[in-house]
Amino acid sequence: MIQTDKKELLIGLIGDTHIPSQAPAIPEQIINDFKTRKIDYLIHLGDFTDFEIYSYLQETFGKDRIIGIQGNMDSKKIKETLPMERELNLYGHKILITHGSRGPNDIIERLSKSDTENDHDIIIFGHVHRPFNEKWKDGKLYLCPGTPTDKVFTNTNSYGFLRISEELVEPEMIIL
Repeated sequence: MIQTDKKELLIGLIGDTHIPSQAPAIPEQIINDFKTRKIDYLIHLGDFTDFEIYSYLQETFGKDRIIGIQGNMDSKKIKETLPMERELNLYGHKILITHGSRGPNDIIERLSKSDTENDHDIIIFGHVHRPFNEKWKDGKLYLCPGTPTDKVFTNTNSYGFLRISEELVEPEMIIL
């Protein structure tokens, strides 16, 4: 899935785009930032809502460079196409990619409890519509890029990046 033949990767992070219910498209500023920084891969953390957004991202960045999972608000076609979770091992870092569920206030605690039998180093999630970049008491890094489009459940729109190599795990959240 992800080729790690480079010394490090720059991964764009986005989720909860909710197109077209929250916006007609992903903000062009984000697409341009991903292009300008020359991301190697793009992880979408679910709630594309419409399959056309998934297709658009594949056309824009390359079919093999989009890593998506389904969210709770996604169309039937997205749910038939994408898994609920993905696991990656990049440069020895074990990563879980999941959308998340239930309310936002204790999501890290729930994710931590559900991951107790696994040894993931990084958990990247969506669902809560606000950015997280937290190393928690269990030593795992929890990342959420938030949402770039929702104005109903949050007053902060955001997306993110993850620069990763054998020696480096460097997340960055961008507030719009």
